[in-house]
Amino acid sequence: MPRRPAACPSTASSSVVSALPSTDPAAPSAGTSAASQQQQHWPYPAARRDDSIVDTLHGQRIADPYRWLENANSTETKAFVEAENKVAMDYLKQDSKREAYKQTAGQLWDQEMVQYIRKKPNYYFTSIYSRGNNNHHAIYRHKTLNGKKELFLNMDMPSHHGFFYAGYSVHSPSGKFLAYAADTNSGETTIRVRCAENVEGLCKDKGPTADMVQGNINSRITWTHDDRGFFYTQSVKPSDRQASSDANAGPGNALYYHRLGTQQSQDQLISLPPEAEGRISTVDLSSDGNWLMLYFLDDNDIAPLWVTPMGQASKGVPQKPSFLRLIDTSNFGYTYIATHGSRFYFLINEYKSQSRVVAYDTNAPNDGLVDVFTAKDGHEIIGAYAFARNYMLIEYVQKGISTLAVHKMCTGKHVRDIPLLPGSIKSIWGQPEDGELFFGHSTLLSPQTVYRYDFASNALSTISEAKLPGFDASAFEVRQVSVAGKNGASFPMTIVARKGIQLDGSHPTLISALPRNGPTFALWFSHTGGAFMKHFRGVYAVLHIDIGSFDEDTSDKKNDQHPFQRSIDNIKSASAYLVQHNYTKPALLTAYGMNAEGTAVAAAVNQAPDQFGCALIERGIMDLPRLSQQSSAASLYSTLGNPEEKEDFDHMLKYSPLQNINGNRTYPAMLFTTDQETNYKSPWHPYKMVAELQHKLPNNPRPLMLRAEGSPDDNPNEWLELRAAEKADELAFIATSLGLKQNA
Repeated sequence: MPRRPAACPSTASSSVVSALPSTDPAAPSAGTSAASQQQQHWPYPAARRDDSIVDTLHGQRIADPYRWLENANSTETKAFVEAENKVAMDYLKQDSKREAYKQTAGQLWDQEMVQYIRKKPNYYFTSIYSRGNNNHHAIYRHKTLNGKKELFLNMDMPSHHGFFYAGYSVHSPSGKFLAYAADTNSGETTIRVRCAENVEGLCKDKGPTADMVQGNINSRITWTHDDRGFFYTQSVKPSDRQASSDANAGPGNALYYHRLGTQQSQDQLISLPPEAEGRISTVDLSSDGNWLMLYFLDDNDIAPLWVTPMGQASKGVPQKPSFLRLIDTSNFGYTYIATHGSRFYFLINEYKSQSRVVAYDTNAPNDGLVDVFTAKDGHEIIGAYAFARNYMLIEYVQKGISTLAVHKMCTGKHVRDIPLLPGSIKSIWGQPEDGELFFGHSTLLSPQTVYRYDFASNALSTISEAKLPGFDASAFEVRQVSVAGKNGASFPMTIVARKGIQLDGSHPTLISALPRNGPTFALWFSHTGGAFMKHFRGVYAVLHIDIGSFDEDTSDKKNDQHPFQRSIDNIKSASAYLVQHNYTKPALLTAYGMNAEGTAVAAAVNQAPDQFGCALIERGIMDLPRLSQQSSAASLYSTLGNPEEKEDFDHMLKYSPLQNINGNRTYPAMLFTTDQETNYKSPWHPYKMVAELQHKLPNNPRPLMLRAEGSPDDNPNEWLELRAAEKADELAFIATSLGLKQNA
């Protein structure tokens, strides 16, 4: 077995933070490679250490011997990655089932997913998307719900600028027309219109109209209810302000109305309320079509809603509308539901505790916002939809599980609940006047099931279901448990296990950390978890860790810790729960996390390596003192902390994975996966982490490895190939490291 060359001895001061110092009496003396005294298990490549690089931050000196790995394009870094990939692939190829895992991963991404179902007077329209088959995305129409689907528009279309995905599309209220983004170039968008029936003077069935709206369009279009045209906004040009002496185009963008069958140069510039500040963020029409609704956003994140009555159809859109400032709130804390008579209904504090439905009556403006009903304790309202004329469908979440309930529109009275399996509502599609609606539902056992709900009969029926070939989801059941956290506060964990499982500690188990935003989180199907259950018939457990804003409690301050440490502690508590309740044992337990959740998994392994047999970390952020040096760092500050702030930095240094590797303990098998180049994360995080792990633990009895895939180009098939290979690598790593045999 090849031996690893001796590492350069550290010459930095003992006050420099690098990793936990070695106190093992059997550890080699300074300046002598551990690998030179003991035979290693895997031929890890020698990574040059530059001990002269030491940063000082908030008075702390931090060694960074692998700074050179931050240059992803250097010859030395590429050689390091190539060598690491070779070691990893030699190890992964020991599992002869890797190709089977890859096939499973490809099947998961090749599922056809329903993007929406729209019911119109003459047709149903269904949008279907698949990441496989060249990223196929198309809109179909069918006379009856279960009737034969006819291709209406292929959304993956060639253009004179190259391949283009027309993901932006809006049906008109009658369904006669579909407006869609037909091309984009240098920030400009071209909107075209297609007909769903013969319209005299405009177009043939399934043919285009002559309409074309082009420019820097920065809002979704909004059809008027008479189908005669649509509103859109685009960036202000000097000529916009001069188009009419009465026109107030606003400081950010201008509002236009395009009438079908006319040239864009004839589009009507709508005068905005003179008192409005900021730019138009959203254009909407009330559910009855009688009110034009404009949302503005100013520099203080105040989002007022202005409304104006629409003119009669014979008079067209008013040139000089009289706007009413209806509601003010910050951070988009309200969502429009519907208009019923003179009342506007809104959802307030969406995705938060004490979320509620309120109403504003234009006939009683002095009453302001009046409460209709408030979410019951422990539930958050995350969506409200008008349907069946006088009713609302309310989507609740409690402990990550979606529930649906029907309420009366005017009184808020609870009518009934709609029973569902534990899971997450992905989308709801319906119209205020329709007595039926559709929704997509995801569970830990299925990527998507589309349901139809009929109000009159209170019947729920299945329209379509995405299934993983060769996986019998009916053999598994989902349960939710409460886990006691480190500081006494409990948190939910969802467990998927085979029905009738014997709790004897013998089952391979995958625990997955998924993101949670504030008090609300949701369960969804995981490609990694689904493949794990299929091939190893294992137990799959999910817990959510905090991202974004945190609950305003004082427990973290009282314990002098950053909220992210709570997330790390929860991973450790969850793994302990699974062992204590005999689902598994540490040697069979794998922890998985991606991005910030991968950071938490790596930190949990550092703090309690004996609780895990294996760890998978995708694109994790490992070097937190250097967080501010990477692109998009600011988006991670609320989760991981800001190293430029001393209070945050002091906490971050305690859990930063790279700086807290414990060279005196045995680590589980660890695989770090990343793209070699990526625009949203820096691959040098796992590069440094693996180099430091192999340096500090050259004789760890379990592998510590890196798998860096290439970067996919615009070809969707290449993207699919790389993602499938990554999942296959992860499953092969689990199987080889834990000695598992696949079930299928």
